[in-house]
Amino acid sequence: MIRKLRTAFLGVLLLICASLNGAAGQTIQSQQPSASVQNSRRPPIEHYYLQFLHHQNELDEWAERQAAKGHDGSALRNHMQKDMGFSDADYAPIRASSVRLTAELTALNAQAVALMAGGTSPTGNSQMMALFAQRDTDVNAEVTYLKSSLPPDKIIKLEAYMLQFFSPKHATSQHNPSSQQSVPTAVQP
Repeated sequence: MIRKLRTAFLGVLLLICASLNGAAGQTIQSQQPSASVQNSRRPPIEHYYLQFLHHQNELDEWAERQAAKGHDGSALRNHMQKDMGFSDADYAPIRASSVRLTAELTALNAQAVALMAGGTSPTGNSQMMALFAQRDTDVNAEVTYLKSSLPPDKIIKLEAYMLQFFSPKHATSQHNPSSQQSVPTAVQP
């Protein structure tokens, strides 16, 4: 139950932040924007890193729960790694980053829940904006860490994978059975 609330709240924070970023200027900015993400209609690449790392952490936690029950959860845990063709050593910084970012976001979410429980006020709104800024800082730190830990060819594969499988277009085609769009086979500009 708490896990579902945490995930739902993270989603709400992302939506609120996305709307605030559109209205107030984007606070998450890439230090070196990739050529594949220069489409202005696409969220900044850091949003994809956030979603990807959060999802990887969920898969790792699920695999740990399966192992505790005596089941093998490695296939699901490792599917994104295998899709990208990363070795265990290549993927180790990604797993470390996903754990670190999830812990940081969980702490920020707890603070946000406490603020929301107190009702709306100018002080509460300022504090919430500070939490969004801290979230952006945490995400940017993980992006910087990964870009310094992985070789450039792995970063290109990682970002292409994130753009392909974590884009709103892909999510829409996956969840809308009446959609006439096919799942993209390559990163669409």
